[in-house]
Amino acid sequence: MVKETIDLDKELAQAQHESQESLKVLTQHGFVVDTAKWLTIKHYAEKYGVSQQVVVNWIGRGVVPPDCTLVVPELNNIRLVKDQPFK
Repeated sequence: MVKETIDLDKELAQAQHESQESLKVLTQHGFVVDTAKWLTIKHYAEKYGVSQQVVVNWIGRGVVPPDCTLVVPELNNIRLVKDQPFK
């Protein structure tokens, strides 16, 4: 078994940097997102205790209404979901 040591401070700093860069790109194109109200599919699934596939299925079936999702072309078409429970 291979044990890998992860420098959490380094990983967190990298994630924060990437997040700031993403927000910079969005604001340069006039797009403002309140990141406290929107989550990636992965983070939504983690927060609400469902799988990412369930969230994608909900979006496809309309359980998550179209006005509760965003696709951000400037970030490789990342899809965001409004931070609220759906079922």
